Amino acid sequence: MSEPQLPPPAPEEKKAVSWPLVLNLGLLLVVAGFSGGDVGAISSSVFGLVIINGLAALIVSISGGRMHYVIAFVLSCLALLLIGLGVCALIISNAGFGGGH
Repeated sequence: MSEPQLPPPAPEEKKAVSWPLVLNLGLLLVVAGFSGGDVGAISSSVFGLVIINGLAALIVSISGGRMHYVIAFVLSCLALLLIGLGVCALIISNAGFGGGH
């Protein structure tokens, strides 16, 4: 009897690289939940995560690594900036500090 054959591995371009984005947004939700909506804590955590992701993208690109990981970390930086700073702006506007209403 012949041994069962394993399925071929997924092509390199088909592998999921969404884990940096999911990890960072999860960390942002945890920080927002534990901070109780403190704008200072959320904004500092957003900038900290952006710096960490930027450094990770730089290190991976310098090491001659995989370009799809560099793109994943850069997209994660952009998503964190958009979502995190949007949340901070929403909290500030609802607290009456923004003067928007």
